Amino acid sequence: MKHNILATVLFFLASLTLAVITPTVLRTSRETEIKGQLMAGHIYDELQSSLFRPIIISEAMATDNLLLNTLKNERSTSKKEMEELMSSYLAGIKENFGYIAAFVISTDTRRYYTPNGIAKIIDPECDPYDIWYQVFLNSGKKMSLDTDRDQVNGYRWTVFINSRICDESGRLIGVCGVGLFMDDLQKIIEHEEKAHNLKINFISKDGLVQVDTDSSNIENAYISEAITDRAEEKEFTFRRRSSGGWRMVRLMPEVDWFLVIQKFSRSETKNYISYIIFLYVIFVLFLAVSIQKKPKMNIHSLIKSDATKDPLTGLPNRNYVRDNFGEQGIFNTTRYKSLAMFDIDCFKSINENRNGNEILLGIVAILNQEVENRGLVFRWAGDEFVCFLEMEVQEAENVFKKICNQTFEKLQVTISAGIVEVDLTESIKTNYHRAVQLCYSVKEKGGNGVKRKA
Repeated sequence: MKHNILATVLFFLASLTLAVITPTVLRTSRETEIKGQLMAGHIYDELQSSLFRPIIISEAMATDNLLLNTLKNERSTSKKEMEELMSSYLAGIKENFGYIAAFVISTDTRRYYTPNGIAKIIDPECDPYDIWYQVFLNSGKKMSLDTDRDQVNGYRWTVFINSRICDESGRLIGVCGVGLFMDDLQKIIEHEEKAHNLKINFISKDGLVQVDTDSSNIENAYISEAITDRAEEKEFTFRRRSSGGWRMVRLMPEVDWFLVIQKFSRSETKNYISYIIFLYVIFVLFLAVSIQKKPKMNIHSLIKSDATKDPLTGLPNRNYVRDNFGEQGIFNTTRYKSLAMFDIDCFKSINENRNGNEILLGIVAILNQEVENRGLVFRWAGDEFVCFLEMEVQEAENVFKKICNQTFEKLQVTISAGIVEVDLTESIKTNYHRAVQLCYSVKEKGGNGVKRKA
């Protein structure tokens, strides 16, 4: 009897306190979110304007008749004269707009024109830094952003705005663009971070950091949890952090990146929330006492999704590589003899007309069957997969030829694969880029194949 009276008193006190405090907490919480939205909107507008100008310049270059006509007449113009014409044109971009990293690439000759002349001949098969060019062409996008080190300007981190140059018939004749030096963008972000005690990043759609005030994080760190917020372009999502603070995410459609704004300090509602949690615990204890004589039910634990696994396929992702092979990404074992990288040919159009997820799961089933326990398979990004294989390159090539055939027979799609012998003196990233070069070499010949290099 006394036990029931005590439980009833506890329940009454908890309910009364909750009734008093909860409206205050909710009101304060809502005010915090509104302030955060206003602050994030200001930051979004400022960063958008910083990126919008070079985007406009890059798009204007792509439709400039002078540039189009110069490229169309490249074959009938001497190399020296062509270099002078393009240097003069790009020097004008540099002088008028202040973009030193202005460039034009001819699709025909693959010359990389800069304000200072021809810097190089683009060759994705031999130079890992040139892979971006083939990736951009294969994407089919009219314009895209790419964070990379600028070889022409002392390997400075740069945000490149790349645009396709097409003639009147729509035929691709070149790629042009300008580069926004990362340190210029970092100054803007750093000012906002210090002013509001925030952390600001741009990330790609797979969570890879593209812009950060700490350059060591660029294309090396992930904010994977931000992807789960499913942000869109119209407004910021708002998520409170369990340890205090919050995270806001919004898609910037012009660049196809997510803007992530985070506050890590404890919020002003933290103490209130702690009280509410405490009272809810009392309430739960009361319920437990009330039903202790009822038959017990089976309780199943909820398993949180592992950040190192891809939620669709269950395969490990890039985070797994970082966590298990270190931040520098070095092979720490001799068990893996070869590395394979492949993706689905024309997956964008396939995904628009068919169920892309079913195709990805079908390919994973084929991979598991053929690779079995002789390697690790990763979903790297989108329709791209990477394999660390415990087999020599010759055997790996034969295995992937089977995978190619089965993929076409069972799923009516084709893949392109590149396979290299693992070089333990090089980083995983370098081994990966060697495989990517071979993969794109297959794609240039129509796809649906495997190419290896010992």
